[in-house]
Amino acid sequence: MPEQDEFLRFALDLAVAGGEITLRYFHKDLEIEVKSDASPVTVADRETEAVIFEMIRGRYPSHGIIGEEQGSFGDDRDFCWVVDPIDGTKSFVAGVPLYTVLIALLFKGEPILGVIHQPVMRETVWAAVGQGCFFNGKKTQLRPCAQLSEAWLLTTDPTDLLNRWKGSAELLQAARYTRTWGDGYGYLMLASGRADLMIDAKMNLWDVACLQPIVTEAGGYLCDLTGKTGLGDSSIAGREDLVVEALRFLNDR
Repeated sequence: MPEQDEFLRFALDLAVAGGEITLRYFHKDLEIEVKSDASPVTVADRETEAVIFEMIRGRYPSHGIIGEEQGSFGDDRDFCWVVDPIDGTKSFVAGVPLYTVLIALLFKGEPILGVIHQPVMRETVWAAVGQGCFFNGKKTQLRPCAQLSEAWLLTTDPTDLLNRWKGSAELLQAARYTRTWGDGYGYLMLASGRADLMIDAKMNLWDVACLQPIVTEAGGYLCDLTGKTGLGDSSIAGREDLVVEALRFLNDR
């Protein structure tokens, strides 16, 4: 669509602006609240999302917005932004620089662009449908990996994965290396050619919306842990043959 480049530039502006807000609070002693789903939230999450919401409303007042902290506004509109102001709040409050700002734009319910931004290390991966995937301005793609035994496998929360999927212990052991460089940063690593599989047992719309264009434009495949494509409530991403091999552990054993 003609506006896609403009939308992408704005999405990058949103991510960077949001990231600058998070840096004001990073490595600070923050009060941590616990939400109804047992996840943590801080003033940094709320202020970052509020700034991003304000920017979107100022630039595109006819667009809808969905955010992790403020809920939804006009989410039935053709264009709808999806915002996760701090993906990886547990890392953020612990002073671990692996949290990210996630931005996506949906058109009639389908993601047309996505951004993952890590403000501490100034790492950003972005993609728009049909335009490729970029890491810090250079085109990027998933690296080759022939089989699971050669793969770097990342997951956000191995305990959650083990509790939800009975074949996950064997899967984690089958990979060459397994690490917990997870949340949005794990997908950034995947898209920039530094990992081979990224797995999450539980996802929300604001976690997964930006991933579909990023993973697919980087030459990868994204689905939930049952193998269903689309914006699911879990996710696995990597080269398609590697994803298929991993899914066998989770569903066929």
